[in-house]
Order: sequence, then C-alpha cells, then structure tokens
Amino acid sequence: MFWSRRKPRLIATGEWDTSGGKTRVLVENPDHVELWAYAELLRGHGYDVATCAGEDYDGSTRCPLLESGRCSLVEGADVVVSSCSLVEGDAILAMLAAKGSPPVVFEAPQPEFERYRQLAPQSKLIAMQVTQKAFLATVAEASAATAAEPAS
Repeated sequence: MFWSRRKPRLIATGEWDTSGGKTRVLVENPDHVELWAYAELLRGHGYDVATCAGEDYDGSTRCPLLESGRCSLVEGADVVVSSCSLVEGDAILAMLAAKGSPPVVFEAPQPEFERYRQLAPQSKLIAMQVTQKAFLATVAEASAATAAEPAS
C-alpha cells in the first residue's frame, strides 16, 4: 500500500469545505489502514477527502445512510469510494447507486463484479488488490463523470 507520514485529517459530518473548488471524495472503508492510505493518496493528488469507517461489526454504530436514507457526507461528496468490506456493503452500494447520488467507485474481488454490476450498474468497479495507479485513474474517471453532468 502507499504511506505518508502526515496524520490523516478527519472531516465530521457536515464539514465539507465548499470554498476550495477541489473535488470532494468520501472514502468508506472499515480497514483503518486502507482508509487512511486512500485518503492520504487522494489528498496528495489535490482532492478534498472525508472518511467513514462504516458501521461497527457489532452493530453499535449504524450507518446514517441505512438508518435514515441520508448521509450529509455522501450528499456533499462529488465521488464516493466504497468497499465490499463494509458490513452492509451490498445495501450501502444499492443506496449509493440511487438516482441523484454521486458517482461510486467500489472495490471488490474481480469474480464478484457481475453481482455488483447488477446492484449498481453505473458504479465504477475496481478489483482488489487495488493499485495506486488504478485507484487514482478510477477516481478521476468518476470525478469526470460528475463534472460532465448538467447542473440542476
């Protein structure tokens, strides 16, 4: 994986910086090492990044998207990077694929791609073990899709 010595900057719900003009990427991953590495890589390439570790494995912390159907971090993001590693990954991907949601980059094992394409046909799938080059290219592709959408 890719490493940086800087401490990760966490953004709490509702704290997206709208003044910088940077593409806002929400990274969701229960693996704190991967979460941190993805976030730092994206920040190093000029993205504004928020992070979410998803719900706890014991279910004590629930995902607001699953609980209420809304998440201010998702709503403020230009791109969401998510993972099949989340406890409720399938349900979260299906909600993220809803009309009006930001583009989704979803990491999953290559043999599972067809199943995830059925859940979210517009999502950008990226095969685990993710490489830095493929990750950045897929996020840039999703970001370009956001930029190409007509303003509503």
